[in-house]
Amino acid sequence: MKAPTGSTTRVVPALLLAGLSTAAPTAADTVPTTTLAPITVSAHEGISLPYDQSGVSVSVLDVAALRQQGIHTLSDAAASTPGVHALPGGGLGGRGNVSNLVIRGMGSQSYLLPMIDGMLVSGSSGNGNVTPNLAARANLFDLGSVEILRGCQGAGYGGGAISGILYMETPRGEGAPTLSIFQEAGSFDTYSANIQAQGEQNQLHFFVSSTYEHTDNDIRSASGSRPHDSKAGRYECYAQAIRLDYDLNESTTLSTTYRREDAWYDSAYLFDGMWSTTPFRFRTNLVTAKVTNKLATNYTTSLMAGYYGADNMLGHGYNQDLRNVQLEWRHALRWNPRHTTSAALRWTRSQYDTGHRNNDRNLENVYALAVEHLYSPIPEWTNTVSMRLDYSSIYQTLPTIRAASSYTFNHGSSRIFGSAGRGYRGPSSFQRSTSAYDSGWGTYYGNPGLDCETSWSADIGIEHDLSDTHTISLTYFWQQVADGIKALPYSDAPNTYRYENTSQRWTSQGVELALSGSLGDAWDSGYKLAWTYTQPHQQDGGAIPNSVRQVWSAEIHTSPLSGLTTGVGLAAAAGRRDWDSTRLDSYCTLRFFARYEVNDTLTLHLRVENLTDQDYVADRSSGNILAPGAAVYGGCTIDF
Repeated sequence: MKAPTGSTTRVVPALLLAGLSTAAPTAADTVPTTTLAPITVSAHEGISLPYDQSGVSVSVLDVAALRQQGIHTLSDAAASTPGVHALPGGGLGGRGNVSNLVIRGMGSQSYLLPMIDGMLVSGSSGNGNVTPNLAARANLFDLGSVEILRGCQGAGYGGGAISGILYMETPRGEGAPTLSIFQEAGSFDTYSANIQAQGEQNQLHFFVSSTYEHTDNDIRSASGSRPHDSKAGRYECYAQAIRLDYDLNESTTLSTTYRREDAWYDSAYLFDGMWSTTPFRFRTNLVTAKVTNKLATNYTTSLMAGYYGADNMLGHGYNQDLRNVQLEWRHALRWNPRHTTSAALRWTRSQYDTGHRNNDRNLENVYALAVEHLYSPIPEWTNTVSMRLDYSSIYQTLPTIRAASSYTFNHGSSRIFGSAGRGYRGPSSFQRSTSAYDSGWGTYYGNPGLDCETSWSADIGIEHDLSDTHTISLTYFWQQVADGIKALPYSDAPNTYRYENTSQRWTSQGVELALSGSLGDAWDSGYKLAWTYTQPHQQDGGAIPNSVRQVWSAEIHTSPLSGLTTGVGLAAAAGRRDWDSTRLDSYCTLRFFARYEVNDTLTLHLRVENLTDQDYVADRSSGNILAPGAAVYGGCTIDF
């Protein structure tokens, strides 16, 4: 069975456990082999489990194809994935503000666990605002692999992965050295530029990227008013990424990555009929170092150390700092063509400090042991069982488990797959702190007495090749969360909230439909379509906060002339709910993109976003702020 075509393909790593990946057995196996890789099917360091032998739901984004379609931000790229709804700018619709990613209807900003170069990017056991802040500013220029694992992945990765994993990786340099320069400008005083060099020289592989962007966004309200200051929604960001790999010999590789980001964002909102602006500033640093060694033909091990730091000044003198340190020792052992076992030991030290009314220092140490076993009795049938035990200095013992199975039939053109598992999420450090945070429309208090949220989830799906060029898939999923954390009214003061565990269970179930393929060789045309329908509800029938019922995404492209590629894309959502479960507008937006390769060196590109200039309210609590209107952008790429 072939992997679907298009800018989003679904291929799965061999062992979704702490970043281990091993080769799947095939009938041609004569010598047992195994190799260690990150959580990516790209297999930059080894051989991954083939797409048609995995039982879990995952989408691998084709970064190069997305960039050719004029998609340069992580949130826009995620929106093209089945089961994912992205709301850039949180409720304010602006580039640079928090970007909430809703997975399969579950809208908590803390249910999706981000990982970069194998490093967990989370605030202690929970993610808090780490995920939406990261998704708000991440770009595709310095990412070689982006994967979204949906559903019960907690057994492989631990806390914060209730709805899935967002895995990102800095690319490894390959081939002859190259230099690429990108520039683009457009509406709302928007400008972005990137310069990157990559390649290999003898045993050294290198990748270096630097990106700059700024925009004023499109700040306007449903009443038609705008801030007096045209730069009230200004966003500016500098980002750098470096990766170096050195092959000591055929069996040992040393790798290191460094990523840095400095960003400024002015959040404009309408409160009591008056426009106000709150300045935000962000700085992040990430460093990883890893050594991978293939000790034998059937045994590989690696040792990784990483650091992630985030300094967030969120206006009004409120500051939050996150400091994560991670050590990880991984192993993969191929017993025979049918059995493979992987294991990982991980220590994570997370310190989250807040500076506002109180000075809270939240320190957590998590010690994790994870084991996964793969059993494939025949080449067409693969089964995996994962178990993980976390010991937290705050929450004590936290176990998770996941089982998955995949079976290919009909001469390899059809496949059924399924998985089930248990996950958990600890409250974010701020949610369990004694601090309070003043936003433009309320004050939020932490609660030291919060318990962990727990979840059970399952999915089952079928994929079928309609022909050599068309593939369709249908997946049913179910997920339930207990002890969900929600901001509830606190005391008698107006607009005052405190985080509490709800007594009701939150359930989301639905289907994902995906169709992709090509329309012939004449014009090199292709398409993709994804539709997700969910039923997110609380136990009493009420809506889950920050949830969505239906999401559509579609794209079609064609090349009528040599060197010219053009196409249109669609994004739509219905049944959206705000942070307090109130209904939000449905919307349907169109985009146009064109790309023309003048020669081997120069490429011109053009895109039009929100082609129909559709107005829809993104967040009612912020003063009925509208999403950005129609915008035109154009630029060029120079390759050497």
